[in-house]
Amino acid sequence: MAGPTDIVNGLIDKLAVASNCSNYNKLPNLGFVVGKHILNLKPEDYVDKSEDGCSVALMTLDIPPPKGPLFIFGDPFLRKYYTVYDREALRVGFALAAHGGVDRHRQTMLIDLSDGGVTHRETSQTTSA
Repeated sequence: MAGPTDIVNGLIDKLAVASNCSNYNKLPNLGFVVGKHILNLKPEDYVDKSEDGCSVALMTLDIPPPKGPLFIFGDPFLRKYYTVYDREALRVGFALAAHGGVDRHRQTMLIDLSDGGVTHRETSQTTSA
């Protein structure tokens, strides 16, 4: 995933992912507001975790106006969400991708359908970008 330098660096600082993965199980969901919905990513979606440690899977990308600033959601979203592109109406639709072995209740908590603010539907908190 990529986004504007100031936002991405702010998210990295706020998430404070320990390079030794010591806080991995306490990391919040990362929510992106799209229209009136919040698309959440869990730590396993936005953190690269390996034998060498942990790092946030976000990179900076500054696109100047009029095309930017913008976010490129990339692999974490394309794995988690089924995405439909409507070129005629210039819009994008998201739905949860069906993955075997994922509890349907847990899966439905990934899209927050509340009207506006961030809600805490699970035990972990949500950080919105």
